[in-house]
Amino acid sequence: MRDWDRERVGEVLEGAGVDAWGVAANAPRLPLAPPLPTAITLLKRFDRAELSGVEHGPHETYYAGYLRLNAALDTAAATLVEGLRAAGVAAEYVPPTVPEELYETIADWGDAGVFAHKTAATRAGLGWIGKTALFVSPEFGPRVRLATVFTDLALEAGTPVAEGRCGTCRRCVDACPAGAGRDVTWRAGMPREALYDEKACEAETERYPDLGGVCGVCIAVCPWGRDG
Repeated sequence: MRDWDRERVGEVLEGAGVDAWGVAANAPRLPLAPPLPTAITLLKRFDRAELSGVEHGPHETYYAGYLRLNAALDTAAATLVEGLRAAGVAAEYVPPTVPEELYETIADWGDAGVFAHKTAATRAGLGWIGKTALFVSPEFGPRVRLATVFTDLALEAGTPVAEGRCGTCRRCVDACPAGAGRDVTWRAGMPREALYDEKACEAETERYPDLGGVCGVCIAVCPWGRDG
């Protein structure tokens, strides 16, 4: 059996339709992460049509894209985990979000105990956190969904991104219907409340219960990756 290495991981993820991926060291251990030393971040991007018009508010096409990407990431992560385990390598994954049937059980998303995939992604060097707490890829902007596979397979980690690269841009801050952004440059380890108002964001998303509590305005207006 062929040994698992970075090349083989890439082949599996590419075959599963993942648009980008990266590796982070799970040390110091990421909050709520499994006790495995390597974190593999998987990234899938939205189609352009799924975000058309979202700058004016979320719609069913956007929500369908959100669900599509979550399902695709679940499948890709499960495929990688299955392959690693078959080779005797420890592996488990954290899905993009909590199961939909558990949404109504979460009273406070700011204290929901949900693993932050974007933190692993920045540590893997895939991007940074923007001014409304979005993960921003330099290639795709914030128009992505993420999942994370944890393993004890030894893989070289990427160079972590430790500071935001949004500069003076504040389009997401100005567009946010909840006024949640604070126009602050993110730095690794920064408390979330110093970056944006999570409670205001949560209150805004609760206006869209039929769309899974998503908003997406800040995702749509970000100039990063718009032409990608």
